[in-house]
Amino acid sequence: MENILQGLMYPFLFLSMYFQIFLLMSFFENRKKIKEEEFFETEHYPTVTVAVPCWNEEKTLAATLDSLLSLNYPKEKLYIIVVDDGSRDGTFQIAQEYEKNNPQQIKALTKSNGGKHTAVNLALAQSKADLFGCLDADSFVSPDSLKIIVSYFNKNNKVMAVTPCMHIRNPKSLIQRMQAIEYLMGIFLRKAFGQLDAIQVTPGPFSIFRKSVFETIGNYRKAHNTEDYEITLRMHKHHLKIANAHKALVYTIGPATVKGYFFQRLRWVRGFLENSLDYKEIFFKKEYGNFGMFTLPVAFTFVFYGLYVAFFMLYIFVSHWVGVVERWLAVGIHLRVPIFDLFYFSTTTITFIGMVMFTMFLLVLYIANILTDDKQEFYRNFPIYFFFYPIFIPFILGRSVFDTLTSRKNEWVLQDNKK
Repeated sequence: MENILQGLMYPFLFLSMYFQIFLLMSFFENRKKIKEEEFFETEHYPTVTVAVPCWNEEKTLAATLDSLLSLNYPKEKLYIIVVDDGSRDGTFQIAQEYEKNNPQQIKALTKSNGGKHTAVNLALAQSKADLFGCLDADSFVSPDSLKIIVSYFNKNNKVMAVTPCMHIRNPKSLIQRMQAIEYLMGIFLRKAFGQLDAIQVTPGPFSIFRKSVFETIGNYRKAHNTEDYEITLRMHKHHLKIANAHKALVYTIGPATVKGYFFQRLRWVRGFLENSLDYKEIFFKKEYGNFGMFTLPVAFTFVFYGLYVAFFMLYIFVSHWVGVVERWLAVGIHLRVPIFDLFYFSTTTITFIGMVMFTMFLLVLYIANILTDDKQEFYRNFPIYFFFYPIFIPFILGRSVFDTLTSRKNEWVLQDNKK
């Protein structure tokens, strides 16, 4: 049984290693081009509308709007539309106060609760700007982020959307510190995918689009409560180019509790699965380039292989301890001090491949840390990620796959639980 399970691990290990090597080689081949992006100049300042959809965000909305008003961008070219999506707290009152103090830049709207996509579409209908983007009401932008993003549009007329460099803001709890490493890894992946024209998602916090994109592909959709992923799939289907600005810093408040983290990631993974199935015609089609032929199929496959790896590791763990207990019952318990000798080090193929993959993973994180201007406490956060992330991910993947296969209703995840 163990040999069979171990044999099924090899395709996953090969695919994982190939995927890592492919992305690293792509990054190093384009490192000169990536470095040149850091010197793009913003000579033309198009008009920009930023939508701020919010639902019960009275604790963070003011800081979000302050960060937008502090952007190093011509004030007469920047418009902010705050859309209150039926909040039950003081969110709309805060938005109205900001509109009163900044009438030329800020407009406050309110509507009955219908989900983030309806709030963003309301702002989109009000916008007459050249560029349009969204900033979640629990996210914050650095002063130069918009200017940097706009430089990508100015440099290449084919760029239809630009994604930022995202970080967790002031990670404090163990869960947030774990997410800090997740987001750091995302910085590398988004940059590498950008060089392959295969960016997988335009995240809600401060992805900026040309207004013409929505005239071509339509407005935001509910999209299984992951509208930012669905619109990315739609852009790829229409062969629209997406770039990444790795110096445009944006910060978001990650869930601080296990419950909040689980529900948020459950929504993300299930949204990924269901939207991918909705766009299954993209899979393995040359006309969609690296995205259709490689990154999307690999990401989809990894969800199921991730579950298999979790099952395999659980089987090995249980088998080991069953053997230990059987020996104890046969000859009694004889405790002794563990002996650490390289002679007993496992030299199996899986162990060797695992060590190589782990080394490449550390290299990915090191590169990501160099790419971004915000150097968070990597050495303090990584051990937390290393020990806790493998515990959470099997439950998230398992529940996501189960809910997708059984078509369970998921209206309860319309808003992330961050308490």
